[in-house]
Amino acid sequence: MTTNGRHPGAGGRARRAGAALAAAAAASLIVGCAATAAPDVTGTPEASVAVAVGTFAAVGDSNTDADSRDFAAGDLGAASWATYVADEGFAFAGGWAEWGATTERMAQSVGPVDADVLVVLAGTNDVALGTPFDESAANLARIVDAVGIADVVVVSIPPMDALPDGAEAYNARLDDLASDRGWRFVDAAAGLRTADGRFGAGMSSDGVHPTADGARILGAAIAAALRDG
Repeated sequence: MTTNGRHPGAGGRARRAGAALAAAAAASLIVGCAATAAPDVTGTPEASVAVAVGTFAAVGDSNTDADSRDFAAGDLGAASWATYVADEGFAFAGGWAEWGATTERMAQSVGPVDADVLVVLAGTNDVALGTPFDESAANLARIVDAVGIADVVVVSIPPMDALPDGAEAYNARLDDLASDRGWRFVDAAAGLRTADGRFGAGMSSDGVHPTADGARILGAAIAAALRDG
């Protein structure tokens, strides 16, 4: 919200109203991503035994964990994009995901995983909390170091209907960070968003998390990037 075009006497009231709306939007996003299940820790699922195309590890928040019964163990849900990467022949080797997790929380929690590639989809909660991108970038570097996989794919965060500009700005800087760090950036969320930066029809039920159809689109785009190497 801005105060452009308002007369001077309304400036203070507009700024207070704008701050209140921004706080409410951030709070609604955090509530939507709040932990509803036990945290998932770094693990090595049995599924990694059968390798068809290659192996991948994943780190993320609720957009990755979604409805998985035990993400770290490879018991993945239909609303987790990792399910659809596995469907494309890539074996899930483990990782960490938790509802409500910030990049800082991920960096504190992940551990080593043995896989061909690391896929990180992180930042929605950072945007909701107003975390400076430089802090997010430092946390992402810590995540990569902790997991210990050289081939890194960072994925654009899905749209945020309450903060579309915030998600767009974060993804633009994430693309630049990947180039600087020698990581691969994949705008897998492009298939979920409309021209105004919000979720397209059927892609989300709450404006924060992808539906199973949205997760399928994310997974297909990520799998295509893994195949391309």
